[in-house]
Amino acid sequence: MHEISVALEIIDTLEDNGYLTGVNKVDSIKLIIGRYSGIDKNYLSFAFQNINDERFKEVSLEFISNNSDEIKIEEIIVD
Repeated sequence: MHEISVALEIIDTLEDNGYLTGVNKVDSIKLIIGRYSGIDKNYLSFAFQNINDERFKEVSLEFISNNSDEIKIEEIIVD
């Protein structure tokens, strides 16, 4: 299940770019995931709920499909 690695990489990217500074809880992440990305939406949701980071325990993932083989973070809403 490589979705755990994907979830951890998303968190690392957010932290590296300063988006999580002072954030206690992430409510929602909108993801654009390509048709051929090989990511299972249910597994990715499960991964966020089970990683060792309390800020993401109740995150809601919104998936937008497109016809390319692309993964893109479009928006994050945080408290």
